[in-house]
This record gives sequence, structure tokens and C-alpha cells, in this order.
Amino acid sequence: MRNLSVFIVCVAGLVLLTTTAGVVAAAEDPRGRERFPIETPEGPEVAPQPEAPQTEGPAPGVPQTEGPAPGVPPAPEKPEAPSTPKPLKHTQRPESIEAYLRLFLDTYDKHLRSPDWIARSMAVIGLAMIDDERTTNKLIGVMEEDKAMIVRLYAWEALHARQRRLKAEHRALWKRRAFEFAEKNLLRGDMRIGLVGLIEEDGPTSLSKKRIQWLFANTNSINPSDIRTLWALGDTIKRWQCTDLIRWVIERMKVLDDAYRAELVMRRFTTEEVKHHSDLRLESSEVMWATTYKRWMDWYKKQAYKEVRPRDCTPYAGRSEMMPPGEKIADTADPRWRRDLEIKRFHLDQLDVGLALDTTGSMGRPLEWIKGDVIKMMRAFELVSREPRIGVTLYRDHGDEFVTRDIPLTDNAADLQKRLMPEKPKGGGDIPEAVLEALVSILHQPWSPSTKAMKIVVIMSDAPPKEDSLEKIETLVTQAVEKGFQFHTIKVRTSKYIERRLKLPNYDKELTTFDKIAQWGGGTTEWVEFWTQSEMNPRWRGTAQPTEGNMAERIILRQVLRAVLDDSYKARVDPFIGVLLEYVEEPIKETRKPFPKVVPHPGGPPRDPQMNR
Repeated sequence: MRNLSVFIVCVAGLVLLTTTAGVVAAAEDPRGRERFPIETPEGPEVAPQPEAPQTEGPAPGVPQTEGPAPGVPPAPEKPEAPSTPKPLKHTQRPESIEAYLRLFLDTYDKHLRSPDWIARSMAVIGLAMIDDERTTNKLIGVMEEDKAMIVRLYAWEALHARQRRLKAEHRALWKRRAFEFAEKNLLRGDMRIGLVGLIEEDGPTSLSKKRIQWLFANTNSINPSDIRTLWALGDTIKRWQCTDLIRWVIERMKVLDDAYRAELVMRRFTTEEVKHHSDLRLESSEVMWATTYKRWMDWYKKQAYKEVRPRDCTPYAGRSEMMPPGEKIADTADPRWRRDLEIKRFHLDQLDVGLALDTTGSMGRPLEWIKGDVIKMMRAFELVSREPRIGVTLYRDHGDEFVTRDIPLTDNAADLQKRLMPEKPKGGGDIPEAVLEALVSILHQPWSPSTKAMKIVVIMSDAPPKEDSLEKIETLVTQAVEKGFQFHTIKVRTSKYIERRLKLPNYDKELTTFDKIAQWGGGTTEWVEFWTQSEMNPRWRGTAQPTEGNMAERIILRQVLRAVLDDSYKARVDPFIGVLLEYVEEPIKETRKPFPKVVPHPGGPPRDPQMNR
């Protein structure tokens, strides 16, 4: 599982994010594969278009900030004053609602001209909340003309949420931009679900089949952000009843790097007629996938599919799950609309985030998550802060190999990841862990001395602190709050937590001590799922679970953003995070290591070779 970053992922790196107005910045395919197939007026299959010149800056796919770049005016030093709407009599009369809507549109025109990409993105989300032809027109304009690609993607996803209501010419433009953005590898994660739907409505043409194959090759079954896209691919191939694509997917099971992905797709056809590969989990990878391939081929030979004709395919009718579909303003007294008229400039210079992570034996999944996602977190933070840093304090308990181990705050995520890679979960024989010692250690990290810096501490654990340490923790946290710190807690549901909850009658099932720490620290507390691949959850063996709102990176990012955003932004945090985390998603080629047959060993059950895959 690779998720969780409640952060400050918005202004700095992206406040400098400008690309040339109206131009889709070219992004190289990080895998060196063929680019997404596109269609032009001259014919359905053409050579890739030449890429726009790349400027120096972040790695491909990571937007640049919107600061003092050439040709871009610098952001004002003082925050913009919020627009003050003129008093309107609250009423449900149509003429008053129309006057209120005009005021809303005029106000958002100003926000859309802001030099701050976050203010413009929040304005897009505000427009998405209103079902009106004029808001649709503004969203079309942003998708076509905004100088920051990420803002254009917010507008594209907002139009996805209302695509069933778009005029024919607007929908055609939205669809055309989808394929152009895909060709530049700008649609990632769940933003590809709409792309698959648009491919499906064109039917199983030669071009559509190549697009399906491209998407399959550019997804990863270990990445939660790609799981729903793989499901959508399977649903499309099934509805097309496309025998050559079905055979092609099954053939991919011969390649270990593609096999897990291929079975995820084929599981959309049937979950009962063909046994899952996990019943072969103690076999070698070669035997596992040779047997699984044969099972699916035997199933395939019994089918009598007839491929649908393109003209029989129905238009894509899905909509975005990340953006609101929009609703009519029915009552000007509704406080939601007035709050939406009061967007302020979001300004965050320095952001320090310290993660205190329990690394005892049951916390293997969270440790693997942070190893894999720390770079993604930093990319997100760079978009919302000018000077973000991340530090980590690993902790266990007294009597273990170490009690605490610090990796100091740094702006170099690659170095942080390198230092985390050798760490392994171990120890923690009794239930309470050394939370007090972890907090003492993390507060001694080299935090920014600036009074304007945002200093966030996030504690992650599946076990409470020692009972006799609570008074000292309260004193430590409250004193730190006076110095500008905020404390958030992540309560982790691991298989070990579930075991304790079921077996120990007096166990604190809600881990309420972490609620207290968050309360003392002026922060929030949330649960997150980090299921191990054990017999408790066999169907997910070897692949990720799809991205959910309760996954680590989203929780951390949500906590951080809510801590630093003005109240006028807070209703938009979840849509903002949804698109932002897909935007910073770094496509990674799926790689699987072959493994031998498991031989039982004395003293315990055989080790599952997929536990670490």
C-alpha cells in the first residue's frame, strides 16, 4: 500500500508552476515506451507530435512554480484582500438568485485572474459546484487558456463531472483534450477512468485497441492509483467482447512483470469460473503463472464472444468521482455560496513536516509506504510551499535494537528515501511503544526558527504510548504548540491491531490516547488502513488496493492543508487533494522478481514469498 500524506502540497512549487498559456507542456514517457496513440484529421494513426521545448526545473511530470519565472509577473507580497460581496436579500425568488449568481461569476472572474495557481484552482472547484451554463463556459475557458497545466487539469476534471450535460461542441472539445493530455502523459491515476470511457465509446477500432494496450502497459498493479483504471480496462474489453484483446491480455500472463496486471483485468470477466493465482502462492512464480495462464486459456476457448460494432457502442456516461457534479443555486441564504465568494490568497513560504513512525514488527506496511511515497509527498509539498522539508523519526521500544532513530529534516526527498530503504520493522514485544521518546527526539530535529514557518508533526502507530508517559507527553506537546507546532495522529489498523482488539478484553480499541495527543497539539486524528497480505485478506495478495479517502497520503495531506488553509478553502480540500495527488503521481514500470517454491521450515508455517512483493 502506497498512500498517506496529509500535507502542504500546494503553493510553493506550483506557485511557480507556469507554463506557456494555452500550451500543453510535453512530458516524456518515463518508461521509454510508445506514446499514447492519437488521432488527427489526416487519419487515425500518426507519428507522435514533436514535444514542446523543456525548461530546466523539476523532473518531468512535476509542475514548476508560478513565481518569478521569465515573462510571469511575481506574486504580490501582501495577500489579496478578499472580495466583499454586496449585501443581497436572502430569498428564493428567481430574480434574486440570478443577481446572486451574477455576483458569484463576477467574483470568480477576479479569482481566475489571480497570479496564484491555487486560488485559480480553488475557483475552478467553486465553479464546479454550480450547475449553470455560464459556469460551464468559464470551465471551458480555463481548460483551454490557463497558463498552468495543473489548473487546466482541474478544469478538465470538473467538466468530466458534468460531461453528460455538456453541449455537443463542448463535449467534443473536452474529449479531444482528454486524448491530447493523455498523449502528453498528463492524465494519471483515477483521472484515466474517464479516458477509458471515452475510448470505449469509440468502439473496438484499431486505434482504440492500441490505446487500451498502451494504458495496460502504462499501469502498475502495485500502485493503488492504477487499480480502478485496470478495472475499467477489463470492463471495456468485456463489453466490447473483443476476442483478440482478450487473448492478448491472457498472453501477458507469460510475462511476470505483466501477469498480475493481466489477471486483474481478466477478473472483470469472472471471479468464479477461474481459480485465482493465490491458491498457488507456495509454488514458484514460474509454476504459478504457467498454471494460471493455462486456466485462463482453457476458459477462453469455451467462450463464444462476438465483437460489438463501433456504431453500436453507447456514449460514455460516467462522471468524475473527484469533482462535484454541480447543483443549482436554489436559496441565496445557503451559507455555502457566500463562503465561496470569500476566497483569500493562500500563502505558505516554509513548511516543515516531521513524521514519527512506529517501526515495530507489525508496522511493516506503513514503513514500506513511506519508503515508496516520500518523493511523491515532497513533490506535493513543493507545489504548495516555497521551502518544504520532511524529516522522519523512527521509534520502537526500550529493549529493542534502538528506541529512536532520526533522519533530519531535509528538502532532498531522494536522499531521505535512500536513508529509509535499509530500515526494517522489528521488535516491540509488548503493546505500548516509546511514543514519548519519539516526540522528544523529533522535536530536537533542526526545525525552522521562522515564526512564519508551518511546523507539523504527524505520529503514526498501531499501538498506544505507555500509560505512565501521558502526563509528560501532554506537557511536551502543549509547550511545543506555544512555539508554533501542530500535532496530528494517524491510528493504523494493521492485522496485529485487529488481533489485539479481538483477543484482549481491556484493550483500548479506539486508541484514544492518540486522540488526546491530537487535541493537546491542536491537530486532528484519523484512522488509516495498512492491511498486511495475510490470510485475513487473500484476494489482494500480490496487488494493491484501490486508492481510497482513508489512505495514508490523502489523510496526511488533508490534515496539513486543513491546518494551513483559510476557512474559505476548506470545503474544497478533498477535490483539491484528489486531482493534486494524481498530478504528482510518478508513473513507475511494474517489476516483479521471480521466486522459488516455498519449502516448509521447522518451527512455523512456510514463509509466503509474496509477502514482500
